[in-house]
Amino acid sequence: MFSWLVIFIYVAVYSRFAEAEILGTSDKLLELYDFIVVGGGTAGNVLANRLSADRRTTVLVIEAGGPNDVLDLQIPYLWTSLIGSAYDWNSTSTPQSGLGNRSVSLARGIGLGGSSSINAMLYTLGSADNYDAIAELVDDESWSWNRLEPFFGKDGTQLGSSPSPVMDTIEVAPPRFYQPTDGRIMQTTQENSEFPFNNNTNSGKQLGFGWSKSTIAPDGTRSSSATVYLKPEVINRPNLHVLLNTQVTRLLQLDRTDKTRFDGVEFVENVRSVPSRTKLVAAKREIILSAGAYGTPHILLNSGIGDARDLTSLGITPKHDLPSVGHNLTDHALTTLTWIVNSTTTYESIQRNETLRAMLLDQWYRNGTGDFSSSGIDHVACLRLPSTADIFNSVPDPSAGPNTGHFEIIITNGNIFGGPTPDNLIAATLMVLTPMSRGFVKLNSAHPLDKAAINPSYLSHQFDRYTMRETIRATQRFFDSSAWNGYVLSRAGEFATVDLEDDKELDAYIRDNVVSGLHPVESSSMSPRGASWGVTDPDLNVKGLQGLRVVDASVIPLIPAAHTQGPTYVYAEMAADIIKKYWNIV
Repeated sequence: MFSWLVIFIYVAVYSRFAEAEILGTSDKLLELYDFIVVGGGTAGNVLANRLSADRRTTVLVIEAGGPNDVLDLQIPYLWTSLIGSAYDWNSTSTPQSGLGNRSVSLARGIGLGGSSSINAMLYTLGSADNYDAIAELVDDESWSWNRLEPFFGKDGTQLGSSPSPVMDTIEVAPPRFYQPTDGRIMQTTQENSEFPFNNNTNSGKQLGFGWSKSTIAPDGTRSSSATVYLKPEVINRPNLHVLLNTQVTRLLQLDRTDKTRFDGVEFVENVRSVPSRTKLVAAKREIILSAGAYGTPHILLNSGIGDARDLTSLGITPKHDLPSVGHNLTDHALTTLTWIVNSTTTYESIQRNETLRAMLLDQWYRNGTGDFSSSGIDHVACLRLPSTADIFNSVPDPSAGPNTGHFEIIITNGNIFGGPTPDNLIAATLMVLTPMSRGFVKLNSAHPLDKAAINPSYLSHQFDRYTMRETIRATQRFFDSSAWNGYVLSRAGEFATVDLEDDKELDAYIRDNVVSGLHPVESSSMSPRGASWGVTDPDLNVKGLQGLRVVDASVIPLIPAAHTQGPTYVYAEMAADIIKKYWNIV
């Protein structure tokens, strides 16, 4: 239990971050909006800001969750406590054959800001190769690195193409203070050529260990799409409405004479308690789906947009046969390893000491500094398998190019995912950046509020299993470097007994410990104009339909070697420009 000091701080901070007035019910909705954005998450709030900047344009955002005025959503250090909380959809995968038939948690944010309000805040863009490969795949240079550069800046620390102060952009910053382990990490990059230093991993050439960049504001608070793109002066625009605690169930064709246009949005309110009866609102120009890689295909399928045979088998009348909806779902596989260290200044010390936690929270509230102003992540490394790796004898290299990492290593001063332990630890979070496993999002029933079946198919491809094994071995070599002599004492937990030279033992450990990297993409994939596959054209219009676009991570057709928050912001900014130009919006 927290002390009375902490309770006082919670109340004070709640008041500090109180939102401007937004719609709690649909009673004040207009019957018709120019644009309806489904989802007030990472991408949706960018669109709300950019499109409503023209006061002649009416915009409605419909968000399934609540506001962003909660303390836990503002303090960077508390991000791990948000996974599985009331601010998480708490989705679960189907049993994963590659993980010993385990089901795993698939966290994603519900509420304003979506996943940008609960994620680890890492801002990585991936490689220039990633974007150029996508541009080639969809046959549109608009999506290449050089063409998208105006949206993330030369150094990868700023978004937005307009210099106007009204056009808010996400705030990105390097670590706010040094961790005790930072010097040893830097020493390792100098002494061990396998782990080189990279001064700017967001330059398009991502390989090496670099200082992390995170979406944390100068005052030490989380910078989410809600706090940046929906500031009070934006929320108070008379032409923008934001409707909370409301779930979209399906899209409708209100004009029965035009089978290619979807212009109605059906929704229910109070989705976290007792849903109300369905209601309807119409879009004059466009409906824009920004419900994420799980939510967007779910809504499309419930609307009769998808594989006609699958829909018919569920009793849903097909409205538009588009077999790719929900297919090719791709996510990063992730696991965390720990070692016992000769230190008393790791994050375990904070987890064990309630008084220290209260002091750090008070420090954060007074001046936005200290451990609570950080995610706990100072360094991110993107590295490649050797070109001579055995796997390439049977599998072509899935990376987008030579400047793209096959795997990622994050080192933290303590296990930020763990609870209090008597030991002090150092942790490495490992991720396969170029997975070849592909899964799907499918409906379980015709009821639109029923959960979908989500199968990311983790480690179903041999390349992913091989890469995770080699990532674990590379990480152990990292800690075998002389910089860690006398500091790293031994491997911890189940990892301590694994024979790292035995593929079968490593595979068993991986099956039992891999979880979601929380970076799902591709389930509503962009493809070339006229292609028989894919869900949207390069302008993000749903293929064969009018008035319906998808703008979120689900349209990214090749998973970036990155934490997908950054690419999603870039895609949303690009999409806003596409829409504004099409409709001649200022």
